Amino acid sequence: MAIKQELIIEVLADGKLKIKTEGFKGADCEDELKPIEEAMGQVEKRERTSDYFQQSNQQKNRNRGSAK
Repeated sequence: MAIKQELIIEVLADGKLKIKTEGFKGADCEDELKPIEEAMGQVEKRERTSDYFQQSNQQKNRNRGSAK
C-alpha cells in the first residue's frame, strides 16, 4: 500500500506561505518543495520534523542495490 504524500500550503495574512509536508521520508520532501521555493523566492525558515531524519524509500532502494 502506497503512503499518502501531501503538501499543505497555507497563505498567511501577510502574504507569506507556510508549507507543511506529510508522508515524505528523508530529503524527499525538499525535492518536492524545490520548484515551489524557486518560484516563490527566499525561504525564511525551515523546520525539519522527525520524518526528515528517517531514511526515504529512494535511499533504502539505493542501499539494497549496492549491497552484495
